[in-house]
Amino acid sequence: MEKHADKIRKSMELEIIAGKLRPGDKLDELSLAERYNVSRTPIREAIAELAAEGLVETRPRRSAIVATFSIQQIIEMYEVLAVLEGLCANLAARRMSEEERNKLNTLHTKMAKLFKNDNWAQYYQMDLSFHHLIYAGSHNKFLEQEAISIRNRMMPYRRLYMEPPHRIEVPYKEHTRIVEAITNGDAIEAEEALKDHSSLRADSISDFISALNRKFPEIKN
Repeated sequence: MEKHADKIRKSMELEIIAGKLRPGDKLDELSLAERYNVSRTPIREAIAELAAEGLVETRPRRSAIVATFSIQQIIEMYEVLAVLEGLCANLAARRMSEEERNKLNTLHTKMAKLFKNDNWAQYYQMDLSFHHLIYAGSHNKFLEQEAISIRNRMMPYRRLYMEPPHRIEVPYKEHTRIVEAITNGDAIEAEEALKDHSSLRADSISDFISALNRKFPEIKN
C-alpha cells in the first residue's frame, strides 16, 4: 500500500509542475496536514523528498518554500537539459521498439490537431508526454530520471515558452523533425534535433527573461 507521504509528495509535485504552487510559496506543515487530513509527520517526509528532488527549499526554523532559481540558474538548466535530451533522442533512435515508435508517432499526430487549433494548454500537456516517451525510449533509467528531474524543476518557468502570445507552430515543426529522425533510426539527427528544440535561442533569450521578470517579479538575476 502506498504511504501517505508518497501520495502527498506526488500531489504536491504535480502542483509545482503545473504552477499551482509557485516558486517561493510557503509550505506550512500545519496547513498541509489539515488539507491532506494527516499528521505533520508524512508532510515532513513529503517535503524532505521534494527537497531531495530540488523542487523545494528547506529553511532552518522556518517553513519550507517551493524552490526558486535565478535567471542564470534557469539558463544553465536549459543548457544541461538540452544535452541530456539530445542523448535521450540519440539512444531512442537506436533502441526504441516498433511499438514505442508507433506511440510517439500517434502522439505527434494527435498534437497536430491541437497545433492547428492553437490549443496551447492541451498541447502543453501532451508535450510533457512527448518528451517522456523519448526519455523512456532511451532505455537508460539513470538518464531518464536525470532528465525528468531537471525538467520538473524548470516546469514553472518553461511554461512561459508556450503560453500566449507565443505560438506553438515552431515547437510542433521541431517535433516533426525529431519524430522523423527517431522513426528513421538516425541517431545523430535525432540528437541534434532535440538539442536544438530544447535550447534557448539567442533571439528569444531577452524575451524569455522579460517574461520571467513579469511572471515572477521576485526572481533574481
